[in-house]
Amino acid sequence: MSHPIGAPVPPPARERSGPVMIVPHRRRGQGALPSWWLVLVDALLVIGLGVLCAWPLGQAWTGHRWLVAVVVGLALGVAVAWAGARWRLGPWLTALLVAAAYLLVGSAVAVPNRTRNGFVPTADSLRDLVVGLVQSWRESLTLPVPLGETGVVLIVPLVTGLVGGLAAGVLLWRSRWPGLAGVVLALVLVLASAFGDVSAQAALTRGLVGAVVGLVWLRWRSLRHVRARWGRRVLATLVVVGVAGGAATGLGALADPQANRVVLRDHVDPPFDPHDYPSPLAKFRAYKKEPLRTETSLFSVDGLEPGTLVRLAVMDTYDGIVWNVSGGPNAAHDSGTFRRLRNDPDANARATVRGEITVTGYTGVWVPSVGETLSMTPVRDGRTDGDAAAELVINRETGTVAQIGGVETGTTFEVEAIDPPPLVDEEIAVLAADRSVSLPAPAIVPEELVDRVQRWQVEDAFGGGDGGPLAQFLRDAFREHGFYSDGIDDDVPAGHGASRLAELAKTPTPVGDAEQYAAAMALIGQRMGLPIRVVMGFKVPPGGGEVRGENVSAWTEVKLAGAGWVPFDPTPPEEKKLRRPNDDPNEDPQPQVLQPPRVPGEPKEASDNLQQGDGQRKELDVLAVLGTILGIAFDIAKVALLLSPLWGVLLFKFLRRRRRRRADDTTLRLTGAWHELADRVRDLGVRPMPGATRRESAYAVAERYDAVPVVTLAHTADRHVYGDGEPTPEEARAYWADVDTALRRIRKATPWWRRLVARFSLASVPWRSGLERLRSALGRRVRGAGRWFAGLGPVVRVRAGGRRLVRGVLGIFRR
Repeated sequence: MSHPIGAPVPPPARERSGPVMIVPHRRRGQGALPSWWLVLVDALLVIGLGVLCAWPLGQAWTGHRWLVAVVVGLALGVAVAWAGARWRLGPWLTALLVAAAYLLVGSAVAVPNRTRNGFVPTADSLRDLVVGLVQSWRESLTLPVPLGETGVVLIVPLVTGLVGGLAAGVLLWRSRWPGLAGVVLALVLVLASAFGDVSAQAALTRGLVGAVVGLVWLRWRSLRHVRARWGRRVLATLVVVGVAGGAATGLGALADPQANRVVLRDHVDPPFDPHDYPSPLAKFRAYKKEPLRTETSLFSVDGLEPGTLVRLAVMDTYDGIVWNVSGGPNAAHDSGTFRRLRNDPDANARATVRGEITVTGYTGVWVPSVGETLSMTPVRDGRTDGDAAAELVINRETGTVAQIGGVETGTTFEVEAIDPPPLVDEEIAVLAADRSVSLPAPAIVPEELVDRVQRWQVEDAFGGGDGGPLAQFLRDAFREHGFYSDGIDDDVPAGHGASRLAELAKTPTPVGDAEQYAAAMALIGQRMGLPIRVVMGFKVPPGGGEVRGENVSAWTEVKLAGAGWVPFDPTPPEEKKLRRPNDDPNEDPQPQVLQPPRVPGEPKEASDNLQQGDGQRKELDVLAVLGTILGIAFDIAKVALLLSPLWGVLLFKFLRRRRRRRADDTTLRLTGAWHELADRVRDLGVRPMPGATRRESAYAVAERYDAVPVVTLAHTADRHVYGDGEPTPEEARAYWADVDTALRRIRKATPWWRRLVARFSLASVPWRSGLERLRSALGRRVRGAGRWFAGLGPVVRVRAGGRRLVRGVLGIFRR
């Protein structure tokens, strides 16, 4: 075939054996997978920075399994993100792959005690993984820290790493905004800090290192094809981050000099509050009665010397009715708080006391302990009881140990502790009070008790003093001037309320037991400035073995400089009883005299259900209740405002304006300015006719804002759109400047409240079309899934009856 001279010769036709497939070009950053070395660098940095950001979890979890869970979660998330980018998986298939990886690997990482051989998933482990997606977050905040390695609490670090790694990988390899991966890692840091503990090690250093590495990495990633002096860039980044970190540290120190961290568990009711249980001292008299006195064995001891003081609970706050157990959400700082009991790894080398305490008939939440508890291991049926160990909590300031839910009969506690050697009186007499500890002042101190102690000071010629001498004087005064009675054989009332202690002090011959004497000495000691508290427990009987109610005791502890908490027992010996003379009755009748009304005192028997209170009647304060309601309403309003979708409207409008102003095509950039003007006036209430042209819309705007040259702007936009050639970047920039000037004039002519409403108006937001597109997309997904299920029929290749069965089953799913 000939061609005219000068005409272009077409390329020779190539033979084609089949249909031609046209593959659209995918630009880098919009679906094309980066090179393998960049993927490797991204994956390593995401995992490394993710571990650095999740490090605050280590303050709330014990052991190292939390770190394994975070690393495995990050690696799984990055792997799933890479697989989705490699094989172009949609969101549903990606979510399915994440769920499969979580169930397959999560059993061995988060709940290994529920698996077979430590890693093979079972029905129980899969159930814990599914249920734990909801429960683990609550338990990680309500259980006392440090959290253990049992239960479902390890799901929190696993899911944190999994979701963080997946989101960072998707943004790096499948989006146009890879820099948002740094925001994801920052969110991991925020979440880890929120679920961590109040203390954190090297928080500022970790934050600065993470910020520097993240900024350099993301900047290098975006400019890796550009030749630049990276040494200068890295140095500048270090300077900027260092200045920002120093400023943040200074502002934080000014705002909070003690550098206290706020975590979520501070705003969640703790699982164990000692004030939810009766004061153990209120049950003191019950141990003195049968069957607890001699018939019932409370617990047995092995390895403890006779006379050893077995602590049950320590109380340092008096409210006028009972002494309260130390610790709790509203307790003084020096009273300590209850945290999970973590055994000391060096307990075997440091312990001076090793023994076993087996619970037989004792019930309650307070666990018997000795001295400074280093380790305590509950054992049942010859094996360590992991569930009971997870529920053991201890107040390290007082040494009180408790078990959430109460101890169980038959449990043996293997105890390793440090029991300091006792001090003699000569050593105590030269020790001063340790003023480093401060305890809350008692709510009520009976005047009778104060007067009695002052008379004893005069009678015994107490030369004054503080610390050890004052504690010895109070102990000896109560022991010498008082008498013992357990109230079993005589009519001596029980209890240690203010009226009972006043009665003890105002009589010429005080009579009581360890409950009253320990309570009275601690009360007057705190009044006189001593760091003193009440301890209730038991004394190991001679020969050891069984401990019964007759071995119950109460004593005081005073903190002395250089010696710690030193015990003082103010109770007179049991042999020192008051002998009441039997006088002959007076046969001469006496005239009847009207007696004054009797003031009700303490009940003879303290109820086992007596709750700890503040000892004062509280009137209903309407203003306080109203203030509380307003505070709660204000908090709810703040949360609602923070989570309001209106912020999404502002973000959408900001991104829309930014996209229009940065359009690559200058014509689109110029027309975007007009669209921005039209959307702003539409939010202000100007409603042009549907399908109106720019000029018609401009006339509608000019009717309300006649001082703004909107019509001129419409003519300018039409001239550039329909005229010859394309506008230059300078013309587009000038048109945007004219539009900004017009918008400023429009805002000045609009009331302030109308401008505020316009910012959140949905008039210019195409939310209806967005819902329609979402509905269409969901419809296509559903139809595609239906065609996929329907395509299974020919594959099965069964007979007609089998095909009908398959279609019937698929019909059930469709319905």
